[in-house]
Amino acid sequence: MNIRIMSKTNSSIIKFNPDKCVACRICELWCSYINTGKFSLNEANLKINYPYKDLPQISINEKCKECGQCVEMCLYGALIFEEGS
Repeated sequence: MNIRIMSKTNSSIIKFNPDKCVACRICELWCSYINTGKFSLNEANLKINYPYKDLPQISINEKCKECGQCVEMCLYGALIFEEGS
């Protein structure tokens, strides 16, 4: 299992497992809808990049509120939200 920490504050961590990601981009679409009220890959605070013959990669920008909605929408368990102490 290849898990990378993608975003961290004092209270939460969003982890990404590229082995489970199928690059469906539902997380991106939902992120944009939660934050702007419209489905737009360009307006999402996270981006999935799926290079040919390589594992998907994710980037999260500084506008991310770490609300965990992207994690809730991930159908494949590629995103994991852990609350800190």
